Formats: sequence, structure tokens, C-alpha cells
Amino acid sequence: LGFHDDALALDCARAIAAAGACELVVHARTKAQGYRPPAYWARIADIREAIDIPVIANGDVFTLEDARRCRAESGCAALMLGRGMVADPGLALAIRADAAHTLPWPELLGLLAHFWAAIVPLVTPRARGGRIKQWLHYLRQRHPEADAAFLRLRTQEDPATIERLLFDRDASR
Repeated sequence: LGFHDDALALDCARAIAAAGACELVVHARTKAQGYRPPAYWARIADIREAIDIPVIANGDVFTLEDARRCRAESGCAALMLGRGMVADPGLALAIRADAAHTLPWPELLGLLAHFWAAIVPLVTPRARGGRIKQWLHYLRQRHPEADAAFLRLRTQEDPATIERLLFDRDASR
């Protein structure tokens, strides 16, 4: 919505649209507000009404009910999911179906394995554990298995140990 305040939000949106953007994603807070609730979805509605390109709402969508409220307050059909999708990888499916949907732990474990394989060549061995623990921390909000995995890995730093404790079925019991 802006940096320190949202006073220029409409002017910025108009300039972006005039410059030829085909759509605009708006985070429902200022940079200074960061990630602190609440999200100001109604301000996105003001922006949406001021420009002629599609506007996509973002900010504080963690549940299906949040998505419904965000759409109602912003007037946006499309949403961008951030931390809510990290905490609940089934959230987009739930929103699309407009019904509760939680990915089962075996599917999430498959996503974690894919993520682990993707970060191995990109992240130093020392930092890999932090990346997977960060995601597990978000997943703990909805999945007791993620909580158990996080607690097993919490003090581990060695990538081989982390991989064994997370993905080896015998070690994960």
C-alpha cells in the first residue's frame, strides 16, 4: 500500500496501470507495517476501483475463511498466497474448491523431500537445516507430524542427520 503510509497508493496504482502493467498485486499493508496484522483489504478495493487492470489481493490469508473475507472486502477475485500457503500447502486447493482441504502428512513429506532436494545444490550445508526447520515450524500450526519432526530436528545441524531423521521411516518413529 506504500512505504511509510498509504497516502500515495492510488497515485502509484494509476501510474503502474498507465505504464502498461497487465495486472497489479497489492499487499494489504505498508512496508512499515510489515507483516503485522491486520491486513487492510478494503484499501485494495479502493485501488481496484481506481484502475482498469486486474488487481490481486495479498496479505494475511491463512485460512479459507480469510480468503472469503479478503475477497469480500477487497472485491478481488484473485488472491496471492504467501505465508498462508507455506503453513498450509493445501490452502489454494481449499480456496479453489471453497471447501476445507488439508494435505495428508505423506503428501507433505513428499513436498518436503522435493524442497530438500532443490535446496541441496543451492544452499550451503550449514544453512540447509534452517530452511527445512523454518518450513516445519509453519507446518506445525496444522500438522502434529510436522511438530514431531520439528522437535526431532530442532537441535540438528548436520544435513545427513537431518535427512535421515526426516525422511527415513525407521528413524522418524
